[in-house]
Amino acid sequence: MTGNRARASRFKFANNDSVMGIVFVLLFVFLSQSAWSSDACSTRAIVSSAEVSVSDGTRFVTDTFFHSEDGLAIRQTEDSASQTIVVEGPLSWVRAGDKAGLGQAFHRSFALGHQYHALLLHFDEIVNDPRHTEEITFEGDSHSASSGDLPYGGVVHRVEGRSSERPAGFVFEFREAEPIIVSLSDWRSYGDLQLPSMARIDDGERVFEYRYTQVRTEKRSPFWFYDEIAAPEIDTVQVYRLHRKMLAAHCLGDATMLADLSADDIVSANRGELTHSTDDDLRERFGELFERLDYLEYHDIAEPVIKVSEAGDLGWIAVNVRSVVTDKQSGNGFDDKWAWIMVVEKTDGAWRHVGNASNLAR
Repeated sequence: MTGNRARASRFKFANNDSVMGIVFVLLFVFLSQSAWSSDACSTRAIVSSAEVSVSDGTRFVTDTFFHSEDGLAIRQTEDSASQTIVVEGPLSWVRAGDKAGLGQAFHRSFALGHQYHALLLHFDEIVNDPRHTEEITFEGDSHSASSGDLPYGGVVHRVEGRSSERPAGFVFEFREAEPIIVSLSDWRSYGDLQLPSMARIDDGERVFEYRYTQVRTEKRSPFWFYDEIAAPEIDTVQVYRLHRKMLAAHCLGDATMLADLSADDIVSANRGELTHSTDDDLRERFGELFERLDYLEYHDIAEPVIKVSEAGDLGWIAVNVRSVVTDKQSGNGFDDKWAWIMVVEKTDGAWRHVGNASNLAR
């Protein structure tokens, strides 16, 4: 949260050897929801910029990027120095200057806790166990609220205001910490939506005033988040992005992109057979597939597990996914669950798909 800004800025990066020389990263489950889901086909984009003044005299600029509760980022810029905190699927990472390192659970909460407009618009989707709270004290008065458990720990209350369409703000509660109070005001039109252009955050030690200079809520390419937030030199993040880009290529019906993300020679172990194919074979096969099928949704329904070799040139990612597909000719729909392991290899500085073994839930 904002009150932890100083702690975030003191995050110590691993040196390049420790970041790039990871023997393996087995990704533990941070989320508490019973059905973890993230749609690679989503075109949702919520982007904001704000000028921030602090009660201690500090000033900085913050930019937020929200694709989903597990695809989001916040960038803070003070003078010429900037820090970006990013959540990508099961990972968080932090970049300051030209250094980047994997983050901690705190960074996930910090990045999500600043997505005020996303929490206004998609509260029930972001939180776990959404529920109604009859009475909560907010700025000395009694209010009702929508409440829920934050995915990375803590509870958030979206406090109702005089108008049901304009909440008064948020109360964030964490163990062994003072509540963080966020007051919203100066509601303005952003496209078809009325959204606050002012946020006042009181963390019990300092007060932060956010004056938003930009709020955009729009549909973009499924790849927009990767265009905004450049990938760090962290192998596990790049392997995860490769997986997500391959899912999104299905959503776009782009067989050429799938081929470009794959090696010249691909080995597959499926349906009791071992086969070899080239990237041209893959392009042709999926080109024919996309003429027949329209991929509407492609979810990760469990957190991917990633392993990278000590040399940093070979690895794999194990996933459990759900695809929602429509047959363009018949109009029939399919809702399938798959599990697979994709083998990846790093050549010329880029990770590519080189092999896979998959199975379909029956």
